[in-house]
Amino acid sequence: MMHTFLITGGTGMVGQALTRLLEQQGHVVRHLSTRTSPAPNRFHWDPSLGTLDPQALQGVTHIIHLAGANVAERWTAKHKAAILDSRVKGSATLEAAIAQLPAHKRPEALISASAVGIYPNHPDHLYTEHDGEPQGFLGEVVHQWEASVDRIADLGLRVAKVRIGIVLGPGSGVMATLLPVFKLGLGAPLGNGRHWMPWIHVEDLARQFIYLAEHPTEGVWNGVGPYSVTNADFSKALARSLKRPYFFPPVPAWALRLALGEMAQVGLMSTKCSAAKWEHIGFTYRYPTLEAAFSQLLHPEA
Repeated sequence: MMHTFLITGGTGMVGQALTRLLEQQGHVVRHLSTRTSPAPNRFHWDPSLGTLDPQALQGVTHIIHLAGANVAERWTAKHKAAILDSRVKGSATLEAAIAQLPAHKRPEALISASAVGIYPNHPDHLYTEHDGEPQGFLGEVVHQWEASVDRIADLGLRVAKVRIGIVLGPGSGVMATLLPVFKLGLGAPLGNGRHWMPWIHVEDLARQFIYLAEHPTEGVWNGVGPYSVTNADFSKALARSLKRPYFFPPVPAWALRLALGEMAQVGLMSTKCSAAKWEHIGFTYRYPTLEAAFSQLLHPEA
C-alpha cells in the first residue's frame, strides 16, 4: 500500500536516505523546510514562530520528524538554546497543526528521531529502551524532546521514537569528520578509547524508520546496529578499511575538552546500546558489521 510521508529535516543525511528509499518503494514524499522553495512537495514551516503551511498535511498518512539543530557544533549558550528549542518547538508546531485537522483526516503515525544521549555515560552498562535517566545537557534535551513528541499521541496518532546512535553515512556526520584524518594515516583513539560507540549505517537506520512507520509499533526503539564497539576498535577498523597505519597515541580527553569545550562530551560519552528489540521482530541489517558498513561507504561503486 502506498502512503504519503511528510518529513521534517529531510535535507540531512538521514532524511535524504529516507526519501530515496521511500520513493523507490513508490510512496509520495513531502518535506517541511524552513526555507521557502518553489520545489514540488516542499512546504514551509518556522518552528521558532510556530507556523506551518497547512497544505503540507493534506492527505499525509505518516510523519517522520527528524528536524533539530546540529549537536556537533560548539556549544555556545546560543547554540545550546537552539539545540533544545529546535526540537521542542518543532514538535509543538506539528502538534498544533495536526490538532487543527478533523480527527479522520489526521496522519496515522508519527515516527520521531530521538537520541542515545538520554543514556548516562557508563563504561560497560548495556542500555535498553527501558533505561533513560537523563543526566547533563544532552540527557535533558532528549528528555524534553521525547516528552514533546509524546503529547502528539493525545491527538490519536501512533507514536514511535528512535534513539539514534552514531550514524555512518557518506559526506557528513562522523565519517566526514574522521576520514580526512584517517586517510592521512593520523587516526587515533579518543581519550582512553574504551568508551562505547553505538553505530549504525544510515541505510539501515532509514529502513528502521520505515519499518516503524509501516508496522503497528510504538514506543521507544534504539536506532543502532547489532552491536556497539569501543572507540579504539572503531578507529582500528576504519584505519584497516582504509589500509592506513594506526600507531598514533590516543588524543587526550583534556585536549578534546580544551578544543571543543562542553561539546567534547559527544566524542567521549560511552553508551553501549542493545538492539534486542530489532532482533526480536526479525529486522535484518544490510550492514550488520562495522567492516561491511565501512566497505560500502568507502567503495560505494563496488
